[in-house]
Amino acid sequence: MGNIKAIIEKLNIDNSIKKLVNREVKIPDYFDDFNSLDSYWYPHPPCLIPIFLGYGASYKGVINHFFCTREVTYTEYFLEHGYISEIARTAEQFITLMVLRMIIVKDGLTDEIIDFCKKLNYNNYEDIDQFTVDYGDDPNDFSHLVFFDRKMPFKYLKDLTQYDGDFPSSLTILNNDDFIQNSCLFEIAPIEKLSEIGNLPAWLNSNGNKKALFDQYLSNNDLKGAWFSLNSKGWLLKDVADALEKLKSKANNDLFNLVADNWIDGWKKSTFLNSNY
Repeated sequence: MGNIKAIIEKLNIDNSIKKLVNREVKIPDYFDDFNSLDSYWYPHPPCLIPIFLGYGASYKGVINHFFCTREVTYTEYFLEHGYISEIARTAEQFITLMVLRMIIVKDGLTDEIIDFCKKLNYNNYEDIDQFTVDYGDDPNDFSHLVFFDRKMPFKYLKDLTQYDGDFPSSLTILNNDDFIQNSCLFEIAPIEKLSEIGNLPAWLNSNGNKKALFDQYLSNNDLKGAWFSLNSKGWLLKDVADALEKLKSKANNDLFNLVADNWIDGWKKSTFLNSNY
């Protein structure tokens, strides 16, 4: 995972997140899901760029899709569920979630939490402390949480009319058809609802040989179709590595090369050489 620093630099990730990833600001020891990526590597689709290793075979990271226009957002992925959820749309929201959990765990605002916030130039810790007094940490009340009163992440919404982002799915809701066209199966929880979508891309069909589909798209120079086919379930990881190398030669993109090499390097050093995702 040696390319992560270069990747987040090219993605223009907020400086506060960079400080956490680079361990310039220490994350409290009582957190068990913001670990260094050096600890372990789990199978994940290349569109997910991990920034923290989580508890119970999970990642927190950002979604970055190539060959289409998509907002870069903060996500969480549990291997057991096989679903990537959008948990924050801005760095401020991501830090807010961390501080909220700190205050809940410590049952109030502590000097350590305040020091953590100040090192990140995050000044809204008292607002979060008051939120915990009024609402606890219930996501149903996140509309009252600082930085969550607008651009609410899809995970916390019950109604599509309240969402203005381009993430394709929450646990129960599909986004509009246009956004489904730029998505992969890992980002969709209620896959049974895909049958309601007209003109469904072939890569979102849960059946079929995605490797053959990838080769077909690639031979037609349809890099978007090839990319989304690659980010489908059922691939052998060694075939993912081969496919990323093929796409590198076609994409001619420095960021893509970094992402591909980072994924391949992590896989080669892992215990999942003969596994799939």
